[in-house]
Amino acid sequence: MVSGKLQKQIARHLGDGAPVNDGLAALLAEVDAVYAERQERAQLAARGIDAVSSEFTQIVAERDALLLSLRKVLDSLGQAVTFFDRTGVCSGIYSSACATLLETEPAGLHAGDVLGLDDDGKKRFQELIELAFHGRSTIFPFDELMRLAPKRYAHSQGVAVSLQYRPMYNAQKKLFAILMIATDVSREEKAQEEIRLKEARIARMLRIAKDKMAFVGYLRKLEGVLIDPAIKYSMEDFAREVHTLKGMSRFFHLDIMAGILHEMENEMKSRSSVTVDEMLVIAREAVVGVFEEAKGYGREIWGNNFEIQEDVVMLPVSYATEFGRELRAQGAQGIAFRYFQKIVSAPVRDLLIPFETQLNFFAVMAEKQVSVTMPAHGEIRVFSPVYKEFFSALVHVARNIVDHAAEDAELRAAQEKTAALNVWVDVAYGPFKHTMILTIADDGAGIDDKKLREKLGPAAASESDEAVLQHIFDPRVSTRDTVSDESGRGIGLNAVKAVVEKLGGSVHVDSMRGKGTALTIRLPVIWEPN
Repeated sequence: MVSGKLQKQIARHLGDGAPVNDGLAALLAEVDAVYAERQERAQLAARGIDAVSSEFTQIVAERDALLLSLRKVLDSLGQAVTFFDRTGVCSGIYSSACATLLETEPAGLHAGDVLGLDDDGKKRFQELIELAFHGRSTIFPFDELMRLAPKRYAHSQGVAVSLQYRPMYNAQKKLFAILMIATDVSREEKAQEEIRLKEARIARMLRIAKDKMAFVGYLRKLEGVLIDPAIKYSMEDFAREVHTLKGMSRFFHLDIMAGILHEMENEMKSRSSVTVDEMLVIAREAVVGVFEEAKGYGREIWGNNFEIQEDVVMLPVSYATEFGRELRAQGAQGIAFRYFQKIVSAPVRDLLIPFETQLNFFAVMAEKQVSVTMPAHGEIRVFSPVYKEFFSALVHVARNIVDHAAEDAELRAAQEKTAALNVWVDVAYGPFKHTMILTIADDGAGIDDKKLREKLGPAAASESDEAVLQHIFDPRVSTRDTVSDESGRGIGLNAVKAVVEKLGGSVHVDSMRGKGTALTIRLPVIWEPN
């Protein structure tokens, strides 16, 4: 049976009624079958195209829905999120927060440009990105590398924006993109700063409250040196006083004051021609406001008149001293002497409390361990107003011990020492109680006499080892190679020596490398005021 379509084709080409033999009929039937098969395949193909087109349309719709969902998820985080490949170019997928936190839409931009890096910064960032994409071919893991990437975005409105980076791996566990996350941390940083300021204030108030006498002495010294100097200082003496005041400021957590004094030291070091009067003008402009603030801390603790309640025994020392003078004027010499010894004088052990506190404070700040043994008894007494400046200057000894004597715990263990540096403080009377002998010893690193001799140069070539050691009290002499905010200028121990000699005393140092150092200070005992 020949199909209708094929019959029409026969009639068209052979005419109606053309004879069809059996062979031709078979051929035509075969052609007709092939034609029908092709027609069916064409119809199936057409239906397949429609199906593929519909499936493709559905896939595109699902992709768009997925991208929309992803954007919504990213936007819900409140962070600026974008991706970039090994070329550093950001993809078209990013959160809307990029517009505010990164101040741009990152699609198609290099991550370095998004972060506002200069050419050098962008080049270094790109080198880091390429290194990260090397994967296992580098010894550095991703997190270690990204520690070198920019951590902050410099926002034009001052918003604190931190940056984090996360790797994105494919099914073959190969890095194909880096996720960059920008977060507004302004609130967190503000809260942390508030906590830090509160902690600093608490530490400051506790330190001030613990030692009223030392704090009042510090304020009076600050005023007497920088604001209303009672004497005319040489530049060398003035530099020593500034250095001492800086150490005391640190001790009382008055960091702004310490910073001002540190800048003054730098000014004096850089300008050899500067005079004391010029430095005093600079000091008054910078110090007065901070000085009044420091006095305010004292008023909060002890009230408005705390400055005149200095060195109280049962009444102000000035009153007690005047009474002693009246006894002497009335001819009661023996009674007046015993009165000054037993009533007006103070135990040296108590006067050394600030030194112990300073040692522990500096040790904590330097992350070192110190164990201090103080005098057990208080029978050694002195007339404290005479020695105020001396006990204040011991802050330099405390700093020097922590900086130079305190070794690492591992090194001490290797030398069969305790983990903590041991410091022993002892005080005794000399013959007939005319002299007070204060010894401060430690079992630390000792003084490197060879290094000190090298620093001194040819002038010390003929001196004995003991004589060379005494040069640590010279101005501008230090065994340190670098200068820190607090140490290394060669001023601290010189300031101690200057105060001791001003009182008519002497200071001597003994030391053995690896074994420790002993500082011996001899001061005349002054029982009565001049």
